[in-house]
Amino acid sequence: MTWKTHTLATEGEVFELLMRWRGDKWYSRGQSKCYNCLIPSIDRDAMNGKSRPEKINLERRSIDIFRASARFFSHPGEIIALTDDLIALAILRHHGVRTRLLDWSRSPFVAAYFAVCCDDDEDGEIWGFDESEYMKKGVSQWSNPAEWKYEFEKAAFYPGKGLDFFVCMTYPTGFGRQNAQDGLYSLTSIFDRDHAERIEQLLNKPESHARYLIPKTLKATIRDRLRLEHGIWDVSLYPDSAGAAKTAGAVFP
Repeated sequence: MTWKTHTLATEGEVFELLMRWRGDKWYSRGQSKCYNCLIPSIDRDAMNGKSRPEKINLERRSIDIFRASARFFSHPGEIIALTDDLIALAILRHHGVRTRLLDWSRSPFVAAYFAVCCDDDEDGEIWGFDESEYMKKGVSQWSNPAEWKYEFEKAAFYPGKGLDFFVCMTYPTGFGRQNAQDGLYSLTSIFDRDHAERIEQLLNKPESHARYLIPKTLKATIRDRLRLEHGIWDVSLYPDSAGAAKTAGAVFP
């Protein structure tokens, strides 16, 4: 991976970057530790090394279990997840289930929050890439751009090793967490793919993607500014009972 990596030395440099990315319309993602990669949860830890059929089977089981329960109390914005596999994975991702999806945001301020929200003893990182470049290069993957979703799903859920697609998607109707975080998702048709490498390969333009480190010494100050000046904190990003309960639980040692 050859992403350009820079360190943001001051609070001012952090917010200057966020303003620039917002104006340039870059997709961005924050991580509270410097992992130096973009690996989905379905490919990490205990899942690392499992075969493609195993992962597809577990993915399918998680979707089926979710649908069997959620059909009785789904929010209107989540109803389509009962029939659309990719939307089901998006909702599962927002609730901590292992998926092949990575969360991104159209708001670099939201991404910055996730880079500084915790792990104050370690530096955070924020990744970004140019939306317009992705839109231009992404369509080149499809024989018929209008049918990208069909082509992708056919490759993504096929037990054998299919074509190697990389896509960014969102759910237009949305649901609480996605809407609050101005969210979208990246995903690949093949497991065990570093999304940083796939973005670099697809865009093939060094200036169209970048990674910045946020020193641990700046995290608390940036958190405070994001909340006070932009209204970005746990409660605003997780606007549901589960999110509120998690925030309430933080009062206990």
